[in-house]
Amino acid sequence: MLDQLTSKQISEWEAYDKLDPVGTWREDFRLAYLSSLVTNISIKVHGKSGAKLTTPMDFMLEWGKEKEETVQQSVEQMKEFMLNFAKQQNRRVKLEVVNTRSPRKKKPPKRETK
Repeated sequence: MLDQLTSKQISEWEAYDKLDPVGTWREDFRLAYLSSLVTNISIKVHGKSGAKLTTPMDFMLEWGKEKEETVQQSVEQMKEFMLNFAKQQNRRVKLEVVNTRSPRKKKPPKRETK
């Protein structure tokens, strides 16, 4: 179909799409609206009082824009994070093992023979 449109018609459709978008932007906005709604309900039910509510634009994808530079972690920071994570997991596992052990059975006292 596009091969049958003139350059002028394509330009008109592009201008119309900027005024009233059809297709992926509108679909993205619908999903962003739903995501915002669910998040706000969750904040109202489980969040702290005065927590900031979201807007659909907080969830909109921004295709084609340059991403902000992210701060790169150093190898030492990553190593420290992983070691702390492992320590916490080891503590949790030790607690689970201690809590699941059955209490030791006491041996019955020896009978005295006369």
